[in-house]
Amino acid sequence: MQEQKLWNLLNQDRAAHGLAALPLDSALSGLARLKSRDMNDLRYFAHTSPTYGSAAQMLQQFGYAYRGVGENIAHHANVEKAEAAFMSSAGHRANILGSQWAKAGIGVWADGSGFVYVTELFVR
Repeated sequence: MQEQKLWNLLNQDRAAHGLAALPLDSALSGLARLKSRDMNDLRYFAHTSPTYGSAAQMLQQFGYAYRGVGENIAHHANVEKAEAAFMSSAGHRANILGSQWAKAGIGVWADGSGFVYVTELFVR
């Protein structure tokens, strides 16, 4: 449910800027969810996972075919705050509004305090 909500918010932001919606890829979402859970379980917050490496390395490890990848990560009270924070950061906003992406994957994992780890993966 949180992942669907975040995907809707992402596409609302794209629509507000005249961009087409990005389809949600279930396999990519599964990988994004693994990254969010990994951050929670290992108590880190970084684009490079001690378990999976970079987003590109993770996709390669799991045999996910792509030509380019972008990643947004957040740790916030909820997905609405995470998306608002993404949109107020130039690099994260560029990923969300990127015309080069063909699809997205959204992964959300709640920590013990009810905050969420969020991973958005964008691929072409």
